[in-house]
Amino acid sequence: MSKSKKRSFIALLVCVAMCLVSMIGTQVMLTDHGKFELNDLKISIASGDIVRFLEYRPVNASADNPVPAVIYSPGNDSTAESVRLCSAELVRRGFAVYVLDLLSGGHSSESTGASPTFGFYELIDYVYYNLPYIDSSRIGIAGYSKGGGNVVRVMTEYGDQQREHPDTYEKKVAAALILAPPYSPLDALATDINLGFGAGLYDPYSRLGFKPVEGYWPGDLSVKREMKEVVNLGVPGTFSEADLDDPSVKVEIGHVYGSFAENNGRVIYNPADSTHGSCMVSSAFIRDTVSFFSQTLGAPNAIDPSNQTYLSLMLLSALGLLAILGLTVPLAVLLLDVPVFSALNQPAQEPVSGLKTRKDWAIFLIASLIGGFVPPIMAPIIIQQTSKIFSLTGQGNTGKVFVYGVANNVVVWMLFSGLFLLTMFFLFYNLIHKKNGAKLSDYNLKISLTNVGRTVLLAMCVVLLCRSVVWFADYFFKVDFRLVDLSMAMMKWSHLKVSLCYAPFFILYWCINSLIMNGCNRFKDMPERVNLLICVLCNVLGTVIVVIVYYTNLARTGVGFGSFSNWKAYMMLSYMILSATAGTIINRKIYNATSNLYLGPVIFGTLNAIINTAVYTLPA
Repeated sequence: MSKSKKRSFIALLVCVAMCLVSMIGTQVMLTDHGKFELNDLKISIASGDIVRFLEYRPVNASADNPVPAVIYSPGNDSTAESVRLCSAELVRRGFAVYVLDLLSGGHSSESTGASPTFGFYELIDYVYYNLPYIDSSRIGIAGYSKGGGNVVRVMTEYGDQQREHPDTYEKKVAAALILAPPYSPLDALATDINLGFGAGLYDPYSRLGFKPVEGYWPGDLSVKREMKEVVNLGVPGTFSEADLDDPSVKVEIGHVYGSFAENNGRVIYNPADSTHGSCMVSSAFIRDTVSFFSQTLGAPNAIDPSNQTYLSLMLLSALGLLAILGLTVPLAVLLLDVPVFSALNQPAQEPVSGLKTRKDWAIFLIASLIGGFVPPIMAPIIIQQTSKIFSLTGQGNTGKVFVYGVANNVVVWMLFSGLFLLTMFFLFYNLIHKKNGAKLSDYNLKISLTNVGRTVLLAMCVVLLCRSVVWFADYFFKVDFRLVDLSMAMMKWSHLKVSLCYAPFFILYWCINSLIMNGCNRFKDMPERVNLLICVLCNVLGTVIVVIVYYTNLARTGVGFGSFSNWKAYMMLSYMILSATAGTIINRKIYNATSNLYLGPVIFGTLNAIINTAVYTLPA
């Protein structure tokens, strides 16, 4: 075995070991070192549809020793696993935790119309009526974003029952926590259930739908009339009619109005470390969630809410995602020894491109700055045009094939970015490399039809082997690999099929990127590590600076730039920094082993498409 193959084999073993550390460590933390069972369960609801959920059950819970429970609804385009950080902290306090996959999301049925709360109401009933090891008088519910809207719907339904059928009204939950919901009326909620409401200071939903208060921070909930009305619903008369529109009379954030013991407690949370997209990794939000349920339900294990280990859990899970991506290079290199792929085993020759003069370097720097800054600056504008490009129905930004609105935002921007970068490539090639003696044929653009087949087949083998590791983690440990919403998770065929529809767009972008980074920007007489670093900076530096400027302005003004929806563009760009760094390195390593511009992009583009779409919810 050659030295390069030995290095690849060692790298493979290291990546597999990292995956094992990730899946074992993640499960250990999620089960509080074996004190809880982690169960992947499903129930059938009245419509016949299936709701899948994760159960974190204390091993000592029984009919003789029932425990309190928290039932959690994730947001749109999220799965039960997306709530694992908060779930782990609740588990540490001894709560049983139940988190569902919304209908049409994750592994639940593809039927959003079967339940107004996408299975949340039905899961509450299941826990309340069917689990003797749960203390039915100490059940809490919580939800984030769309899940927060589900809590509002459930609490409104309970309120209707309470008002219209007081003799038959059955109180199923003792506490409800609404987090960052799209605004909906809060005046019809049940009044005999302890209630918390929270939205981040920088969360667009902390101002959307609320009456603006001039002269105050847009996301400041303490001055919102709507929050005072929420308090009054539990504790009538706390704020007078004159107080409601008087910003000098404020809701005290974190203060319990009324009494949790008397079931009329009301508390408003407004953490300063949270935007909408970062809510699930917000230390303050997790602290407030743990504090609320510890106070309202009574935590079996009294641990200070600020005592958190979730960061370690997040890093362990991210380690697995990193390892899965790392597997691609040694797998591809080792598979080149398989006879059918051996024709692709052509290590890259010496670079043909070079920068000979100060003028060449100046042009390179200017071109890199233009190519690095224009795409991220244009992202909000491009995303606003998504509906015009992808919608086949004239509604929203989805179509019959491309059904994920957020993914459509990503691929439209990638199409623009790829075509823009391709234009920059030809300009730079003609200004510098062509006059220095380079030819387009030097960049290995040509590929035979047979090698196209070999490239696709090898890429699919690598992707399937990576997915087999994901299956192993899911089957034996009931965990996946993720960083927030970037996830390498098991998917139903219906979801995977849609994700693969997006793969060609990701592959196209990375093919163009590979041409630039492995052709045009692969310089003679430059150490490989230095060259690779330059390529990474070309791909991410502009985006990093644009994201920093946006979040700096958000911290300064509370609103960022432009319209309400622009936060989605900058969240996308934040994820793109990670993807672009990984993609640049993977593509270069595979190119060095094969001289194939396309193999790395097909592998990474396919995985990148899956990672970016794994958690999305199918439309109704």
